[in-house]
Amino acid sequence: MEFHPKPQLHKNTTLMNLIEKLKETAADRTPPQGTAGPDSVSCDVCPDRKRRASKTCMTCVVSFCETHLQPHLDYAALKRHKLEEPTGNLEEKLCSKHQRVLEMFCRTDDICVCLLCAATEHKSHDTKMLDEETTERKSQLESTTTEVKKRLRKKRKMVAKLKKTSVKIQRSANKEVQEHETNVKSALQSLERLRSNVTEMIRNHKQRELQRAKVPIEKLEKEIRELKSRDAELAELLQTSDHLSLVKFPHLSLPPEDGASQEVAVKRGFLPKTLRKKMSALKKHQEEINGWHFVKTSEAGGDTSGDVWQKLESRNDFLKYSCLLTLDPNTAHRRLFLFEGNRMVNCEKTEASYPAHPDRFDCWEQILCKEALSGTRCYWEVMWSGKKAEIGVTYKGIGRKGVGNECVLGFNDKSWSLYCCDSSYSAWHNKRETQIRAPRSHRIGVYLDCPGGSLSFYSVSDTMTLLHKFSTSFNEPLYPGFGLGLDSTVTICPPLQLSCALSVGHSMPSVTQTVLQS
Repeated sequence: MEFHPKPQLHKNTTLMNLIEKLKETAADRTPPQGTAGPDSVSCDVCPDRKRRASKTCMTCVVSFCETHLQPHLDYAALKRHKLEEPTGNLEEKLCSKHQRVLEMFCRTDDICVCLLCAATEHKSHDTKMLDEETTERKSQLESTTTEVKKRLRKKRKMVAKLKKTSVKIQRSANKEVQEHETNVKSALQSLERLRSNVTEMIRNHKQRELQRAKVPIEKLEKEIRELKSRDAELAELLQTSDHLSLVKFPHLSLPPEDGASQEVAVKRGFLPKTLRKKMSALKKHQEEINGWHFVKTSEAGGDTSGDVWQKLESRNDFLKYSCLLTLDPNTAHRRLFLFEGNRMVNCEKTEASYPAHPDRFDCWEQILCKEALSGTRCYWEVMWSGKKAEIGVTYKGIGRKGVGNECVLGFNDKSWSLYCCDSSYSAWHNKRETQIRAPRSHRIGVYLDCPGGSLSFYSVSDTMTLLHKFSTSFNEPLYPGFGLGLDSTVTICPPLQLSCALSVGHSMPSVTQTVLQS
């Protein structure tokens, strides 16, 4: 606020005289408290050795030690001043414009102001005395503190409850695991006992049958020896020219043949009929278990995932995992020619003029797909024709140059393949072959279960027959690949055609979950 004309200011002689008197007597009086330290507020009046302040007068805007504070306690005029606990940085509590104490709070602008500010530029604002605002805020803080403590108690109760639930879950899971292991061990022990009993039964039956056959064998061998002896005598007698000896030789005729049958009936089955039926049923149960898979799926109504024990029973179950594959020209051997939008490949005698590429197979007539498959489940079907074809998957690191096994699908630890020809199937991995006996089919289904760690090949016709299943852990993305013989063709069936077949109601083959014995 400006005044025109500027008024003449008068000195407060009483206060000045008091201060001068205090300064004169300060050196002769013993201070009631120690010298101010670096972390304490010092007295603003002490001339030389600054003592620790006892109070700060917000009216005088001065900090006093106990000695220099005494006038504020003795004189009535000074008793009306506002005393607070010692405060440093008094400039922060003064209005930067009017150099007056900040005694009010403007709620509109959310700042502290002095009385002059409240009477001028903040006149129309919502203002409160600073101590009143502080009291209200402390009340709010107390309410907030009460709410925080209430929530803390609630959260702690929830944590305690969840911990108890976690303990119950762990105990329940441990109990389930123990029961599962007990049941499986019991089942394995039962199977082992069954195996031992059946094996012992077969061996005992074998011994009995062998013993039954031993008696007629020994009798027949004795008769054979006698007949051989008689045959030798007769042969010698035929060569003699002594008529008298020939006439006198006894037993010229053979004794009559024993009418008893010397044959021993051999039973084709070594097990009782009822037991054979039960063993057959057990085998079917085992084959059914082989057809089940763990599938990761989202639980209904939530975002969490869980394991679902699911059986792939029909071709429709596999087609849900159909994926789109295209052949990569950069990997094709020069005798391989691509058609049908890079979904069909044919092996010919002539060579194509493909550009040089580090991913191209230069010796073996092989090709890979562009798509890398990992962390999911995929299904695709392949039609093949000609003399032979290899269908498989491989890591990207399979060799591409030269005639070594590191370049051949199924002949290294980076690839798995199914070898198909007119006469047989065989599964290959790391140069290990598994022979497969199955009817010939030119349509092959491939099911890759990366989370479950399995790769399965199916013969697709009126039924789907499991040809072979690899079980392993895939630690890299996999690329479908194919190898072809001369004049052979491989075609990747598009998922669109498969889904169209479903939509028009074509009958789909069911799955025969039977592992074919080699």
